[in-house]
Amino acid sequence: MSTNGDSYTRHGRDNEDTSAHKACYVFAQETVNRTAERPTKRRKILKTAVEGGILDKSRPFTFPLLLEREEDLACAQLRHQTFQKLWAQQGSKIEEILKSVNAQTLSKIAGFVTGASLKEYDDRIPTGLIVAGPSIASHGLLFEQIGSHMRTEADIIYVTLIAAESSNLKTVLKKLIRSATNQHTDEDEDDRTHGSQGARTLLNYDLQILRDHVLAQGTRKMVIAFQDSEAFDSNLLADLIIILRSWLDRIPFVLLFGIATSVDIFHDKLPRPAIRCMRGSKFDVERAEESFEHVFSKTTSNPQSTIHFGPVICRLLLERQKDHVQSIQAFTSALKYAYMSLFYANPLSIFLVEELRFNQLQRVHFEAVRNLPSFRKFVKHELDQGNTDVVRSLLEDDENLYVTVIENLARCRDATLRMLEAVDVFATARSHHPAKTTVSQSELYLKAVRGELRGSSLVRDLLLSVKKLPSDALLDLLNTLTSKHYSPSQVRNQLLEIKGSLTTLIESSKSQDAPLRSEYDVRHETLRTTVVAQKVELSKQKSTLSQHDSAYSELVHEVHDIFETCFSTCLIDPHDLFLHEIIYYDLKSPHRDVFMPKPRYAIERALSAPHDYLGCNCCGASSEGLSATQPPTAILYQLYLESGALINVFDLWSAFCAVVGSEDSEDDDENKTMALFFRALAELKFMGLIKYSKKKIDHLAKLAWKGL
Repeated sequence: MSTNGDSYTRHGRDNEDTSAHKACYVFAQETVNRTAERPTKRRKILKTAVEGGILDKSRPFTFPLLLEREEDLACAQLRHQTFQKLWAQQGSKIEEILKSVNAQTLSKIAGFVTGASLKEYDDRIPTGLIVAGPSIASHGLLFEQIGSHMRTEADIIYVTLIAAESSNLKTVLKKLIRSATNQHTDEDEDDRTHGSQGARTLLNYDLQILRDHVLAQGTRKMVIAFQDSEAFDSNLLADLIIILRSWLDRIPFVLLFGIATSVDIFHDKLPRPAIRCMRGSKFDVERAEESFEHVFSKTTSNPQSTIHFGPVICRLLLERQKDHVQSIQAFTSALKYAYMSLFYANPLSIFLVEELRFNQLQRVHFEAVRNLPSFRKFVKHELDQGNTDVVRSLLEDDENLYVTVIENLARCRDATLRMLEAVDVFATARSHHPAKTTVSQSELYLKAVRGELRGSSLVRDLLLSVKKLPSDALLDLLNTLTSKHYSPSQVRNQLLEIKGSLTTLIESSKSQDAPLRSEYDVRHETLRTTVVAQKVELSKQKSTLSQHDSAYSELVHEVHDIFETCFSTCLIDPHDLFLHEIIYYDLKSPHRDVFMPKPRYAIERALSAPHDYLGCNCCGASSEGLSATQPPTAILYQLYLESGALINVFDLWSAFCAVVGSEDSEDDDENKTMALFFRALAELKFMGLIKYSKKKIDHLAKLAWKGL
């Protein structure tokens, strides 16, 4: 090809019939070096001083300096390291719990999949109906566990289908083939050819592709899981089942359906031709509420935890879990944020460091301890007792205060440990009485940290029911309680002695068919009728107890006294503990702002008071409420609040120009002001605050009012 434009043009005319549609472009190399004209790029240099408020990338990430930036960097790093260590422990516990959840159900499903055969199921598709409960948020975790369990087998292919990605039959088949064969293709390409079988070309939704892949890989089972089966269109699901049934002699399909309601409702949804193609087995899954209670008891109400949560944050977590039906992963994220908030914003969380030394602390930490409400309450109590020397030493001697804080934190942990163990005893005893309404462990923990459980009607009702327990139920209760290792060994030793006496008493009374009953049992009460002056009087009378029943009644009295003493001494109000602010986290503001945000309120506040967000002096409100230094959108929004339902655009422009512009402004300045006005107007329209009115062409309609 010649670089001469004329010669190429003549060549094009000679071949006009064959190459008229072709074109050629010649780009000559420029002699000017553009790289020399480009200005040198300036490299951003970060400040290395931490006091400047800028992060130094050469240093490891840490929490900000607190106590008006008087805290040392080493203390901030220590808080960050302690948070990472404690959360790593909690995270490992949660992972173990999630692995153990539905472990029995997963093994049953795996056995069903591996044991399914055509002969056993009469040439129908083996189908597993997994009743996972109404909590849709927990279905994802369940099917992830099923998939990870199935993928451990080399000869099983596992594919999950979701209703949101299954608009029609062709899309479902393409998704199925692509996931099974591990292909990554463009979603926008339709009917793309995948390969050929001899002279026949296969489309990307032809199940022959899957058949070839199954033969090549030696696959024994092709498992298809419908995670939200009830969200699929019934006709689409029926057509897919019929197609899969027609390929069953060539591809060993096994279907798994996640059901949120019941098997009967799912059965009524499908047409009969599709039902005839399947033969299923039902699998019940542990309820999401039970899994949540298990996670809550192991993380939040665990006596071995270093950090405990107060009633406010606990109620917020439980209400969010109950009202929004969040998954366990969402609860874990909220829990981690609470841990982070404690160490991020509380400088006294440094006292939670294991083996903390006095020289690792600063004087500002001890001053912060002296300002705690529980410390002031403790000092006031000591002054009332006349211990002025103790108070003076705590106020003036930092080393003595350090020893006092460490000792009282240990006492605070011990008191919390006894309280949580008393809650566990209460829950265990209540679970052995079938007539009682169930109260979850989380609700009991919430009542305990509020200080409402001691002396409550729940405790009185439980103590009364313990007196009426038969011997077999009481023995089961004692077996359960003595199998656990509680910190007050004296209580456990007493229960062990009573258990031995009760076992001996039951063996000596084996001649009786019925279990032993105490004197408080209703079977030992009789009604006596007396007629006096033509009036009938009813009175209760105790029947004569046998020797074994009398001995059993004495044992029941001992158990009752042990429980009563345990509940009265161990169920305390955590707010009465000295230095409870260090180990109890009970701030709802950061958690509520993050997990339950109010975007409209935040936008309205930002536009009404931009100084609170920008942090500059120029945007502070002037005496008239408006200032030209404020952002144009904020100025226009405040003028917007003063208008009615219909806003005249010219009046709005005049008011805006009076605030932003000046009387002797030139045309160029007015154009800039108008550009700012229209940009601010467009931003208000983008946020949904205004729209163009159809009634008047030069007016805007107001769509939102502040505070509503």
